[in-house]
Amino acid sequence: MRKTVKILIVDDHPMVRDGLKTMLEIGCEDMNFKVWDTDNSDQAVEYLRNEKMKVALVDYQLIDLDGALVTAALLEENPKIAILGISNYNEINHIQDMIMAGAKGYTLKNISSDALFNGIKILLNGGTFFSPEVASLLANQYYKKLTLKSNKNKGPNFSTNSEQFEGGNELADKLSKREIEILTCIANEMTNEEIAEKLELSKRTVDNHRQNMLKKLNAKNSMGLVLAAIKIGLINISTKKAKSVREPS
Repeated sequence: MRKTVKILIVDDHPMVRDGLKTMLEIGCEDMNFKVWDTDNSDQAVEYLRNEKMKVALVDYQLIDLDGALVTAALLEENPKIAILGISNYNEINHIQDMIMAGAKGYTLKNISSDALFNGIKILLNGGTFFSPEVASLLANQYYKKLTLKSNKNKGPNFSTNSEQFEGGNELADKLSKREIEILTCIANEMTNEEIAEKLELSKRTVDNHRQNMLKKLNAKNSMGLVLAAIKIGLINISTKKAKSVREPS
């Protein structure tokens, strides 16, 4: 008898949800999937309140909201659910965002059905799963950090240029490109409305990113975010002017 696994799909593209749902409902030899799907974060949380789901597949790039925030909301409702990030994008910052939010894995949407089933089995057994492309990116990122630490051990280095920022700043590594942009704006004393207009985002999206940064950086308020910006190197103390150190996403 096949084991029944309740699973949630959160994606803003109906065709993707339908494709994943069909793939899962056809199932594999030893698992029978019962699937719920939505493009809405609030509805996803509501599903978790009513059903004891084991796994959630969460798209990183949702309309007006990123998958990391959805992941955090789902885990707040059900800390035991295993979340697998899914995306068409293999940018390291997207992967890091999902991991920091609590996802147990990340895969591109071109994954085969057999590989997806295998990944779900790994998650159900308490492990982590990354598709080969994603695992390679993480390995390269880890290698860069190791070589940076090795270079630092050779002598003091007080520069705050973009190369050092990209490579090893622990606070910076917690943030996505978009969050760095917003943090730079906050450090320049811009309001949410001004940031939204400058970056062509909704005010709600800016506020969601601000709240996410408060959690990631363990800050209590905007002053805490500004102090984090100083530590990261976004602010030149001599001019008290924040600088952008990453290209826009």
